[in-house]
Amino acid sequence: MIKKLLVFFGIIEEVRTPVQMQWKERPVAEEKLQVAAQKKPEIIPPVQRRAVRNKNRIRNIDDHTENYKEYCLEKTGNQHILKARNYKITGKNDGTEVFFIPEDAFIIHQEHDILCIEKGYFVKYIQQEYNPITQLNENAYD
Repeated sequence: MIKKLLVFFGIIEEVRTPVQMQWKERPVAEEKLQVAAQKKPEIIPPVQRRAVRNKNRIRNIDDHTENYKEYCLEKTGNQHILKARNYKITGKNDGTEVFFIPEDAFIIHQEHDILCIEKGYFVKYIQQEYNPITQLNENAYD
């Protein structure tokens, strides 16, 4: 059918079918893979996290975080607030921020539980979602 259309519109003069290839069934040769059992050095050393389960349970977060600074991590309708005694923004780029927190801190949100963030560095970034209508990656909002 396509051949007739191409010839009719003058796109081609004639379609030539190449010589058919002769297929032969070949037996599958099984090869045994030998994986060397070499222990690779870990790139990131494991960090021993301290397990604090129901120890020193905080009854009232407002009393516990009275002298804490607040930083708004997300400025949409449902804000994520970082509460820490002290924090430092060490890097900022478009939608990504790098924080250093010398002591444990909290992230507070109206719709889910309070998150405890251990001291050290952490990265905040805006999550991206694919929109099939616009066919673009767009910021995901909570």
